[in-house]
Parts: sequence; C-alpha cells; structure tokens
Amino acid sequence: MEILLTILLVLTRILDFITEPFFKCAAKNKRLYLPPLKNEDILKINATELAKKIRHKKISALEVCKAYIQRIKDVNPILNAIVEDRFREALREAKQVDAYLQKTSLTLEEIEKFKPLLGVPVTVKESCGVKGLSLCCGLLSRKGFTAQTDGEVVAKIKSCGGIILLVSTTPELVISWETWSHVNGYTNNPYNTTCTPGGSSGGEGALLGSAASLVGIGSDIAGSLRLPALFNGVFSHKPTPKVVALKGHWPLGEDPKYQQFLVIGPLTRYACDLRLMMNVMCNDKKCAELKISERVDLKQINIFCIEELHDITQPKVSDSIKKAVNESVKYLTEIKGCKLIKYNFMSFNKAMYICGSELYTLKDIPDALKWENANFWTELVLSIFWKSRFTLNLMYAYVIQKIYQCFVGNYTAKYEEMKQEVLEKLGDNGVIILPTSIGPAHKHNQMFFKNIYAYLILANALGLPASAVPCGLDTNGMPIGVQVIAAPYQDRLCLAVAEELERHFGGWVPPPKKK
Repeated sequence: MEILLTILLVLTRILDFITEPFFKCAAKNKRLYLPPLKNEDILKINATELAKKIRHKKISALEVCKAYIQRIKDVNPILNAIVEDRFREALREAKQVDAYLQKTSLTLEEIEKFKPLLGVPVTVKESCGVKGLSLCCGLLSRKGFTAQTDGEVVAKIKSCGGIILLVSTTPELVISWETWSHVNGYTNNPYNTTCTPGGSSGGEGALLGSAASLVGIGSDIAGSLRLPALFNGVFSHKPTPKVVALKGHWPLGEDPKYQQFLVIGPLTRYACDLRLMMNVMCNDKKCAELKISERVDLKQINIFCIEELHDITQPKVSDSIKKAVNESVKYLTEIKGCKLIKYNFMSFNKAMYICGSELYTLKDIPDALKWENANFWTELVLSIFWKSRFTLNLMYAYVIQKIYQCFVGNYTAKYEEMKQEVLEKLGDNGVIILPTSIGPAHKHNQMFFKNIYAYLILANALGLPASAVPCGLDTNGMPIGVQVIAAPYQDRLCLAVAEELERHFGGWVPPPKKK
C-alpha cells in the first residue's frame, strides 16, 4: 500500500541530485556575513556560570541584558529571526534584578535554589506563548494575534529569574523544516545566509548560533529542536514526553497521542546549560524521577551506533556526518570507557513507514485549511506559483499527510515491535549515537528534495529523549553533529554524553568572519 510513498521518496532523491547545482548557482554571490562579536567577555560565558556571576554581583544583569540586545540588533537585519521583542521590559527587569540583589536577605545558596536563572536572558520560540507578544506562528489569518498569558514553561522561567527578550520566527503553523512564512519571510543561517537554519525552531537556532542568544526555548514534534541545533552548531534536548508542560503552546492537539510526539525543550550554546534548563523547565513531579543533576558514570553506558539507515528511499548520509558519528563512538568507547554494543536495529530502516504512520494516525493534526474553509487542491496549485495565502511548505506537509492517510497501511503491530525492541536494548544505561540529519544545512527551499524525516521522527514516535550535539564544522565551514537517544526518563544519559562530546569536539564554534 505504501508504493506511492516509496515512489515519491525515490523521486525526491532523483530530483535532489538534479537540482543541487541549480540551488548552488542561484545562491552564488548572495551570501552575507555577520558583524564581529562585541562584548565577548559577556557573550561567551555559559548560562550556568553567568547566573553565578550575577548572583555574586561580579557582573550586573543590566550589562548582560544590554550586551545581548545589542548583539541581536547587530545580527537580526541579516538573519531575520525575530517576530517581536520586549527589550524595554527586559532592561527594566534587569535593573530590578540588580536592585533585588542589593537588598535581599537570602543567601547565595538560597538564591541559586529558588531563582537559578536570575538575570539570565532567554529567547523563546513564538509558538511557546509569551504574554503580550505575537502568537500568530506564520499564519496570515492570525497576524496581530497575541498571547493572553504566559505558557507554563515561560512562566516557570520567569519565576526562576530568567529575562525573556523576544519571540523568534517559526514556519507557518510550526510545520516545516524551513523557517519561512508569508508573515515573517525567510530566516537565514548564521554560518551561510543562503542556507536554511532549519525548523521549526529555526529562529531560535539562528539566534543561538550567532551568539545573539544564550539559551532558548523551542518545541519538537518531528525534529524541530534537533534539526535547528544541528544546522546552527548548538545543543538542544528533546525531553521524554510529558516531563515538560505543553500548556500555552500553539497549536496543541487534544489527542493524548499528540502529547507523545510534541515536546517543549531547550536549545543552548553550551552543553552544561541543558541540565540547568531541564531542571527549570521540568514538571515538579518529574524532576526527581529524571535525576537530571545526578552524576553519570560513563563506563556504565552501553553505546549503540547507527551510521546510516539503509533503504531505497533514504538519501546517503554525508561523509562529514558519518565521520562525526564514528569519531563520537570511538572517543566514548576507547577513551571514556563506554561499552560498544554491536546491534542492528533493522526496523529503523522502515522508520519512514512505521513512525510516519504512527504520527499521521493522530486525530487532530492542526489543519489551517479547515479553519479557513480553504480548498486543498486550489491552494496547492496556487502555492506552487506563490499565489496562495498559505506557503508551499505547509501545502507540501499536507500532501505528505494525505499520502500517509490514504495509501500507507497500518503499521501498529510493527511499531509496537520496534518500540519493545528499542526499550529492551537500551534499558537504563544505553544510548544510540546516530545522525541528526543526512548532512549540514542546505540551501533555502531545498527542503522539498531532502528526505531527512526518518532520523528525526524516531525519537518522537518512540517517546525517547534525544540530544543534538555539535561536532565542529565541515570543509565548507558548516556545522555538523550527531544525535544521542536514550530510553524514556533516561534524559540524564543524553546530557552526560553531550557534555563529554563537547569536551572532545569543542562545542559551539562562532560563525565565520568575512575575509
């Protein structure tokens, strides 16, 4: 039954090969470079250390806030990553933090316990809901719509002392791996502005990669935290489902399975800040179960390695990504003492069918066409000629959805077998090192010919935590990286491996300067 999907995916591989030179030619001489970093002494401090310096009054929250606002103003004309800012309010809040530290009777330990983010600037993906700021998420029909309350995660960040600077760009309806909409236009990659920053948390990825943000909040239903992290050379963590509250996210389906796929999680420039943010963001009842702060003995970790999925529909993984996967495994096993377990997860080769079928059985996938009484076929044709009120990205997503729902069979039994196999193999001490995507960031609009779905959907469909880890730059100066997946509620394993790989690869690398 899935023959139509197979044909479509094989066709995209062929079209990708044919169109690659045209995309490169179209982008020639259009690349822009970011201005050099100012205030490096502030902008290159991780959030964990920055919060400590603010608590100890070695640096003021106000000067930190000013430094990040200035960096944002420097780079955003090139990146186009902001929907709406709240700089004036943020500066006022930073002044209040400094005044609070002068008069509080709390000890430093108490401040750290109750307000671990005190004075730390935070950026937020538009879909996560910041009171008074835009919540249109790229839909023309929602332009001007604002959040009436803070989302639950945003409220927690504020209560812990974090200072929200802005809401960042998303693709239309938060459904695409290219951050582009008719409302906000294209968001650019800081390492090469002719390339995409990914999606749907693309604005966050671009800001973090350019050092215009230190920690960000995004969401992930099929890779939307991890792909922007890869493409922009930063870290992200897709938590175990339901450990971080979704209230305040838009859109949000009512189907209980929807909350199996969709999660809210952090993006950070430094690996240690994933722990900080997870401790802040997690539901209080789940924090103890996750044991995020618990030390992990790397020698007790079993490593599974997937260099590449093998199926006629799957594009080849780039040599640079393969090298990153293999070097990560070699370092963890030969230097850090992790145990390599040789095992082939053969069912992963059919992830496009098994996991995709599971996603598209959701009962209330957000449907902008239905909300606006629009005809699918009319809007599809119009979008091809850039005449529709909806983007071609969104219509392409709906085409894939219809193919799955009409032509792909029921894979529930195979899905359950896959899940059982993965849970048994990973246990409470196993992680899988695999590609986040088939390669580094591609050119704008190449997304239509890049089948990257399988590597991203696995963690969502199976309800697994997953961290994206940068592993340096390729020969073209573009970020590369790997993905670390563990069993449910073993998030701390992902974070521990991410921190160790940062030590080996060096973590985030600033975007190139103009020669």
